[in-house]
Amino acid sequence: MLEWWQMALLVATGLLGGTLGGFLGIGGTIVFMPLMKIIWDAGGGEPLDPHTAIAATLVLNVCVGASATIGHWRAGRVMTSIVKILVPTSIAASLAGVWAGNLFTGDSRELLWRLFGLLMVYVLAVNAYRLVRPLAAVDSATGDVVGPPPNRWAVGCIGLMVGFASGLLGIGGGAIAVPAQQVLLRMRLRAAIANSAVTVVFSCLLAAAIKHATLASHGVSLLVPWIFVGLLAPPAMVGAQVGARLTHRVSRVWLRLVFIAFLAWTAYKMLSM
Repeated sequence: MLEWWQMALLVATGLLGGTLGGFLGIGGTIVFMPLMKIIWDAGGGEPLDPHTAIAATLVLNVCVGASATIGHWRAGRVMTSIVKILVPTSIAASLAGVWAGNLFTGDSRELLWRLFGLLMVYVLAVNAYRLVRPLAAVDSATGDVVGPPPNRWAVGCIGLMVGFASGLLGIGGGAIAVPAQQVLLRMRLRAAIANSAVTVVFSCLLAAAIKHATLASHGVSLLVPWIFVGLLAPPAMVGAQVGARLTHRVSRVWLRLVFIAFLAWTAYKMLSM
């Protein structure tokens, strides 16, 4: 099991992931997954199984997403016309994602870490792009997003992408849903983050239940994912609140640069193992 220093590092990871999630509008999974792997493997025992990590992060997504959803709903940022399409499509796709992920058995399961590394490269590219150019065109006079009203088919496609990625790799989906809503739906950042948070809760809840029910078929511990949840969830929920408050106090450019450097390092670790 974990040493005390590994537990301390995981608590710090939860705080870091939650803060970045609240500040940049990304899912904490993109921080949790690679650091869970690195910290666990540093103990010198058996390498962390990806199915264990995915099961843990799906539950973490529900915990952090539920906390964020309450705040977004009270602030009136959730667009029900978008969410009522995103939620059912993402739930259906998450089931397909879990099924696809469970096909990775034996030596092939290590490919899941490499797939996650490729996802990190994508998130890195999106964040680098956002340094030089916003993803949604906003009218400088009114603050409204410039463009046609959201297309239902485009919303459905986003839901399918988010749900499948959640079920397959355990990600919350914010890394996909937020920029996709800004690009395809011409949506403002705060609304995109709010819609993503609601979608994540529902898609990851069902995916988590099925993933945990199938863990025994992979021959991995049913307890370890919950140890990760217990260590990461409380500080992540605190960090999300801290990140939200820092939004108007800290330069987003410099923090995004640090985040890009982190993504480059962890993507390399995931792809080179």
